[in-house]
Amino acid sequence: MRAREVLRPSSEHDLICTAYLPAKTPYTCSLDGIQCSSGCTLGKLSIKLIDGSSEDMKFIFEDRRDGRKLEVRIRKGVAGRIEEVSAAEGMDEAARSVEEEDLWNLLEERQYL
Repeated sequence: MRAREVLRPSSEHDLICTAYLPAKTPYTCSLDGIQCSSGCTLGKLSIKLIDGSSEDMKFIFEDRRDGRKLEVRIRKGVAGRIEEVSAAEGMDEAARSVEEEDLWNLLEERQYL
């Protein structure tokens, strides 16, 4: 995961993630990916969910040791396109369309070092 690559935490317990997204499925499914890829988990209390807008979704990863942060934001319009495909063709097709897209067309990042 990009957060581990950029922040290089010395321990899986040093990395935390605050997710700003709607507190409902399918948006919260992204937390499954965060857990798998970053090592931040709900069980370790290293993920915090803040209920937010689907058009302003972001994940802020922080190294607890030194306070360095990486913000990964869903690009404007992406959530709306996913919602349109989901409504017209179903969630499976919406997921497939995201998987086929280049990652940097979906996300943008900012580092706070």
